[in-house]
Amino acid sequence: MYMHDGERYLVVDAQVHAWDGSAANQAGPAGEQFVADLHHRHRVLDRKPRPLPADEFERVGERALVADVFGYGHVDRAVLQPLGLGELFVLGFSPSAWHAELAEPLGGRLVVTGELDPGADRSVSRGLTAWVRRDSLRGFALVSARRPETRMALAESWMRRALARGEQAGAGVVHIGVGPVAHPPPGAPAWAHAGVPDRPARPAGRARWPSWAEPVRAGSALPVRARNARPLPAGGFDATELRVLAAALPRVRFVLGSGCLPTGVLCRLARLSNVNVLLTDVLVAMRTHAGEAGPALDAMLAAFGPGRLLFGSGYPLVRPQRLVGEAVAALRERGLEPGDVQAVMGANAAGLYRIPVPGALVHGGQAARAR
Repeated sequence: MYMHDGERYLVVDAQVHAWDGSAANQAGPAGEQFVADLHHRHRVLDRKPRPLPADEFERVGERALVADVFGYGHVDRAVLQPLGLGELFVLGFSPSAWHAELAEPLGGRLVVTGELDPGADRSVSRGLTAWVRRDSLRGFALVSARRPETRMALAESWMRRALARGEQAGAGVVHIGVGPVAHPPPGAPAWAHAGVPDRPARPAGRARWPSWAEPVRAGSALPVRARNARPLPAGGFDATELRVLAAALPRVRFVLGSGCLPTGVLCRLARLSNVNVLLTDVLVAMRTHAGEAGPALDAMLAAFGPGRLLFGSGYPLVRPQRLVGEAVAALRERGLEPGDVQAVMGANAAGLYRIPVPGALVHGGQAARAR
């Protein structure tokens, strides 16, 4: 719970991550560069009380997540977002199979989502219904399972059928453009960079591992492709393909990252009633680029209303301790009533992910959506 001006807000963080980017799991220089870029972004965006040291940031597990999110972060429930990146990490960066094990002892405080790669072949959808039921998945993240810069094609017919089966099995929420990115996708609004300059690639001759580890990195069965890895941009997707997919699956609820598309393009998708927006990127940018991110938040509120916007911190890139308070204050400054603020901070996500919370909070979110 979070208290503000005498009001109590139940907080559901719709974007948190647990990952293993440690040196033992990196499959090559690209994996090292990806983690270093993420840590660079963290140090710029989350400086108080102090940024996490590199060794703590590289591997974020149950203990750190529980302390930072549920302990100090005012968060009551959270949604784990997966990201495999099989070409960069030996055992995967943030695989959903690990998330299921992580969530089990926490008594329902973590909601688990699965991972689907639109660029893969249709064989990845085999056994999808059994997977949803076995791990109690509430949704899927559409992400590249191999490399972050891969552009996603959303027009595949097998993907449409797979998402429909997932919704029937109980995983009816689909995340697109939601995940830990060191560099926003091409075409993202300028404020999505949040003033974080690119971290330069490691100069030649300063690789972390010695030359005898070439061409196969010690501890990895994957070949090293390049010694001097360049920063990896995030992938993107075609908004037209998304519009067609969302219109074809009206019972599926799509959750888009607020920085994954230009703000005008994103707001036009509000015409589809099953499209929602996760505010992580714009809330983080409010710290450093309020002059640009503020109008973007205003536009999203006008287009989607408080009933289709969700709070997310992006932990561990940004810890929720301060972001929760900043988000509530920003929404109240824009004239939102406490019930509408509660909808954004937790009730909307509770309704989407079927999270059991006090009935008054869920009804408040439904009322906000109706308006």
